[in-house]
Amino acid sequence: MDQLVEAAKTAASNATTVYVPHGGDLFKGYKKELTELYKRVDGIQQYQIFSMDSSKPGVVCCRMSPESEVVEVDLRRKFDGVLTLQKKVTRMLTEHLESLPPPNNENIAQMYQSIRPNVPDVFRDDPLYEKPSARQEENAKAAKKARRIQCAAMAVAAKRN
Repeated sequence: MDQLVEAAKTAASNATTVYVPHGGDLFKGYKKELTELYKRVDGIQQYQIFSMDSSKPGVVCCRMSPESEVVEVDLRRKFDGVLTLQKKVTRMLTEHLESLPPPNNENIAQMYQSIRPNVPDVFRDDPLYEKPSARQEENAKAAKKARRIQCAAMAVAAKRN
């Protein structure tokens, strides 16, 4: 965990912890836009280690293990022989992303019960890890119970067939 925290600190010159208000537009759906801007990495599941270098924009270095050879993949798309321009990438990622909906009651309960105990003390006061209200806990339990009942009914129906 310390290695992850250290990597996050050194990742950017402005790597600071910031407060994201509930319902803020920081987290967005990005799949459609990134698919338009960049190519997929074929056979990505065979790789375990990924790295990028600012001197090679759009290039991802993939490795199967720490000792294996580096495979460089240029993810930038080409249209008529021209690579995707940085200006277009910036515009797409700032203007065309849609905000994600707020987390549902199950996710809120899960974050508090399972994730918060593993979060460093300095970040535990973040609203993301707040204890769910009694109503949210009830709704989360009801949703889990309904899902268990549905799964059991599907299993019974599958056994009949």
